[in-house]
Amino acid sequence: MAASYNVKYLKSLQAVRERSQQVYEHAQRGQLRHFGFDESKIAAVADYVLSLVKRDAGSIADVPPHGRWRSYCLGPAQGARDLVSEHVAQWRARDVSAWECARRVIDLFVVSVLIDAGAGSAWQYTDELGVFQRTEGLGIAALRMFERGVFSSSPTNPFQADARALLALSDQQLRDGFQVSDANPLLGCENRAELLRSLGRALDQGPRYFGGKCACNSHPARPGFMLDYLSGCTEAPMTVSIDDIWEVVIDGFAPVWPAGRTQLDGVPLGDVWPCSTLAPEADMPDETELPLRPEGLVPFHKLSQWLTWSLLEVIVKLGGFTVLKTERLTGLPEYRNGGLLVDMGVLTLNERDRERGLQQSNDEIPVFAGSDPVIVEWRAMTVALLDRVAEAVRAKCALPEGQVPDMFLARVLEGGTWKAGREIAARLRPETKDPPINIISDGTLF
Repeated sequence: MAASYNVKYLKSLQAVRERSQQVYEHAQRGQLRHFGFDESKIAAVADYVLSLVKRDAGSIADVPPHGRWRSYCLGPAQGARDLVSEHVAQWRARDVSAWECARRVIDLFVVSVLIDAGAGSAWQYTDELGVFQRTEGLGIAALRMFERGVFSSSPTNPFQADARALLALSDQQLRDGFQVSDANPLLGCENRAELLRSLGRALDQGPRYFGGKCACNSHPARPGFMLDYLSGCTEAPMTVSIDDIWEVVIDGFAPVWPAGRTQLDGVPLGDVWPCSTLAPEADMPDETELPLRPEGLVPFHKLSQWLTWSLLEVIVKLGGFTVLKTERLTGLPEYRNGGLLVDMGVLTLNERDRERGLQQSNDEIPVFAGSDPVIVEWRAMTVALLDRVAEAVRAKCALPEGQVPDMFLARVLEGGTWKAGREIAARLRPETKDPPINIISDGTLF
């Protein structure tokens, strides 16, 4: 059955920005339900972001785009190494084609991003390179499993992720790969394993995107075969639109997401939620049963966009493509970007909601489920405000139209808001480095 207009719209990048903008317009009128909003403090956020850009890169043009590749670029303490580039160089030295190298990195990044939901502050990963936490730890753990062939069914090539191996992946394999124990708990570990098995099913069900030109019983479907699909989408030589990549991610990986999330017309939408801010009839004391009306739903597709941002760099740098219209991607509504806005006073959680969140918390940080109206409003405002912060950064840099670096928003995120959110959290809450609002993680959302 063909998807309805509402389903297609809510799965689009356009809808992410437009629906979040609607929430932002409510904020400008003082009509948020869960947060106070101080627009005057956006300038201070932009100043803070620029101070980190100047400290670490010199200029915004020298900041690399936000993406999973950054998790594999180690700092001076680990020898200033680029682990992805090292692997590519080794493969090329063994006569692996540039195209296959790009496929392999895509395989790694897809798996690595899908298991990149919040790890919690109690987990860490110990490696020969050092001890890593949170997203860096998850990234290094995924790389080591990739190197050992955990995601590959090939007896000769461990460096791939394919449907056959992912479908057979056990919870214990992932626990071992993440070094999980009672003393080293990882939030939602079993859910992450199920997510990867769902990825295997998505690959099996998506030969159009993931079958590749050599798809057969001896060559099971792989994420990296999306390069072969994209090569057939080009109007100009090796030139695709971000919409072509987004179609692969949002449609090709649709079976990955838990079916219990928001559905419309019987279609699971993924990271899409009812928003009380856009439901004027919602009962303020109890918003747990908001109506699933299309006009009241706000899409984020956070992991899908994080994956798209990450794939862009591979598709361009290793695949040799030119990608158009990348400005359609939005900032990522996750706890570092959103936490920055709360810690710097742009957003202030209402006292009633704060008290409710503290009732679910073991410390002084309020906690909410990912579906809670507080989190939905916070994430929508984060998407909209990241655009405002990027605009302020651009204005402060005084960049003429022709001198704005490509993927500007991705550079602001990397340089940037994500780093600023992490650093201010570490300064204000040094024991845990947690954000100012915690989200109950199931390992599949944040």
